[in-house]
Amino acid sequence: MKIKALSILMVLTLILTFNSDVFAATSNDASNQLKQVQDNKNQLQQVVQTLDAQVTAVLKKVDDNKKDMNKAADDIKNTQNRLDATNKKLSTEQIMLNKRMKAMYTDGNSSYLEVLLGSHNLSDFISKMDITAKIIQYDNNIISNVKQQQTVITLQKKNLEVANANLQSLKSDNESSLAKLSSDVSEEKNLLSKATDKEKQLIEAQRQKELAQAAAAKKAQDVATQNAKIAAENTALLAAPSSPSSIAPSAPGSSSTVYTMTATSYSDPGYTSSNKLTHRDPNGYSTIAVDPTIIPLGTKVYVSGYGYAIAEDTGSAIIGNIIDVYLPTDAEASAWGRRTVTVTILK
Repeated sequence: MKIKALSILMVLTLILTFNSDVFAATSNDASNQLKQVQDNKNQLQQVVQTLDAQVTAVLKKVDDNKKDMNKAADDIKNTQNRLDATNKKLSTEQIMLNKRMKAMYTDGNSSYLEVLLGSHNLSDFISKMDITAKIIQYDNNIISNVKQQQTVITLQKKNLEVANANLQSLKSDNESSLAKLSSDVSEEKNLLSKATDKEKQLIEAQRQKELAQAAAAKKAQDVATQNAKIAAENTALLAAPSSPSSIAPSAPGSSSTVYTMTATSYSDPGYTSSNKLTHRDPNGYSTIAVDPTIIPLGTKVYVSGYGYAIAEDTGSAIIGNIIDVYLPTDAEASAWGRRTVTVTILK
């Protein structure tokens, strides 16, 4: 009986020693794999942070460009008004000159020369010549000044139109850079999400293996302390091999199309980052500004308390889970304030 019990204990010891070695080897492999995944995750996080910083810089450029375009549009409009006023003034001066000429004809004089020739004496001639010279000089000065103003304003308008064209080109470049960066950020975040999921899986697998190893060690300790008198129970235990308990993996999270965000508002009309004018359409889609790395430009959404909207604008302060809804008046924007909303992405 003692020999039988001793044999059973030796066999159990060999089995547990073998299992311990297997656990140790498996654990080392899992640790190496986990370290590789975590190193990759850290690298991806650094890439995402770098890209986010670049996106922020481009958004600042887009914001500045948008302000410059709105200012250029106002300057062109004001310059055109000045040019129209100058043209009107020139036309008025020419009409006045024509009236003076017509008055001379009405008095029986057909030209400045005839006025001079109609002088009664030398003194009258000199006086009329002086008056005529002053009238001619006055008319010429007025018309010359107005034409000079017309030329200057026309040149200013052309320069503004060239500057506006350059701003439009810069806007296109910024939009291309923003679209490329947004795509890169989305791709890197997708890789980061996968690396995070893999890290969780490996950590959970390692935890399960450690639990199994701890259970096996405890079993070895229990078996080693058993008395030879319960050899029959040891034999039964040896005949029925145990398997470590398994815990069902947690169900993976499902992606959602609903975000909880902070919503601010603005009421300044003008061009958006999508080269469209801001608009509020309660019966359609209104303009909102977004972080394009969270909600891509052109996405249609539903904002609680605001209605249907389309992501057409950006802002240097709109970073992360923040949106900026457009309202047509300062009073409406002030009443909106800052609030928490749900943003549903529409398919």
